[in-house]
Amino acid sequence: MTALLIVLYLLLAAAVSAVIISENRNPLKAMSWILVVTFVPVLGMIIYIFFGQDQRRRRIVSRRIYKRIMHKPHYLSIPEVQLEAMSNIQLNPIMKLINNNADSPVMLSDRPDIFTTGQEMFDRFFRDIEEARHHIHIQFYVIADDRLGNQMADLLIRKAAEGVKVRLIYDHVGSWTTGRQYWRRLRDGGVEVYSFMPVFFPFLSGRVNYRNHRKVAVIDGRIGYLGGMNAADRYYYGNKLGMWRDSHFRMTGSVVAGLQSSFLLDWYVVSRRVINLSGYYPDQPLPYSDESMKIQLVRSGPVGQWRTIEQATIYCIERACEHIYIETPYFLPTEGLNNALITAALAGIEVHLIVPRRSDARLPQIAAFSYVEDLLEAGVHIYLYKEGFLHSKMMMIDGQVASIGSTNMDFRSLENNFEFNGIIYDEPTVQRLEAIFFEDLLQSEPLDLKRWRKRSRIKKFSESFIRLFAPLL
Repeated sequence: MTALLIVLYLLLAAAVSAVIISENRNPLKAMSWILVVTFVPVLGMIIYIFFGQDQRRRRIVSRRIYKRIMHKPHYLSIPEVQLEAMSNIQLNPIMKLINNNADSPVMLSDRPDIFTTGQEMFDRFFRDIEEARHHIHIQFYVIADDRLGNQMADLLIRKAAEGVKVRLIYDHVGSWTTGRQYWRRLRDGGVEVYSFMPVFFPFLSGRVNYRNHRKVAVIDGRIGYLGGMNAADRYYYGNKLGMWRDSHFRMTGSVVAGLQSSFLLDWYVVSRRVINLSGYYPDQPLPYSDESMKIQLVRSGPVGQWRTIEQATIYCIERACEHIYIETPYFLPTEGLNNALITAALAGIEVHLIVPRRSDARLPQIAAFSYVEDLLEAGVHIYLYKEGFLHSKMMMIDGQVASIGSTNMDFRSLENNFEFNGIIYDEPTVQRLEAIFFEDLLQSEPLDLKRWRKRSRIKKFSESFIRLFAPLL
């Protein structure tokens, strides 16, 4: 009996290995998964089912539904003729890349409000919700059952009672600690609430590894929010790590149509319903002026042919001529991203990276430290943020282009999560973001290569060992 089970398992492992090979993955990753399923009996297969399946070829929205929802953003985007007139030899290839790999045209926004604290952002967000007359669409990775979360719930229930259509999406795993009674209270109050890819014990599946990390809000089709903040007390009041420092945009103009379409696509995924689109979009494109901001909205996830945000990030780094400023809470870069940063620094480009000194995720931070020595040797300037917890995800290049949104510079965000970023082409806005970066730099301490090399051998080995599991962290 035991021999039969072994033979059956080896046949199953061989079949899974054949599937992995046929998917044309990165050879290193493919070999890692083949070794896991072959030489870690049963447990290796379970880990593969949860974390290893390739989702790139899967479609979660039909082409017909996708075209219907994305029609308005394309209609309201900047015409190609006008875009050519704004020609920029450094930026145009980036725009073309994003348009081709993410089906994302260049859109216009009024200059955004930029929030760097939860108090600023949520005070304004709640005022906008108070003034809503037609609809409120909200999507967060985390919605907590705490003071801020309940303040938002009370407000949404009140607006639903006034006749405003309120729709809410939360990630089931990200909001796992929020109890059923919280969602029941919202639903009983007239709010339409759905979780993204719910996962229940003991009926786990591969979906547990693919989470919706987007943070998007649209109010009356006129006001849009995009950034890295979640609806939780730690952004407003702080926690044991101190205040959570994050970045968020409030935008108006044609770009809100892109935010709306992103929400409605995810709404279709969770509800399997397409709403009547009348009244949910701006009527006319925002006319271009010197006060306008050009922006492309980039959705990324484990489904689809391309790693859109990773490709855009690497390509922006590769086209840098002067400087690159990055801040991220979790730094576990893919091989392509790590090589791009090292190459830029070796080419004499100023590369500055801020990461948190203390983290809410200990293992990813330990693994992240294994990358530091090579980066420092190449000339990358690395800083540890000391005041609270840095949760901001921003990248600014040459004062001309910037990225802001939900995406961390780690495997999980770049390969597994559903993410959403804005790529900005507007010098005044980019310079405002760079000023924020330098304010954060004042609250950070630089790492010194000589001192870093003196870390104990045990620390170095533990960092290298945990790095082996970086794609799963």
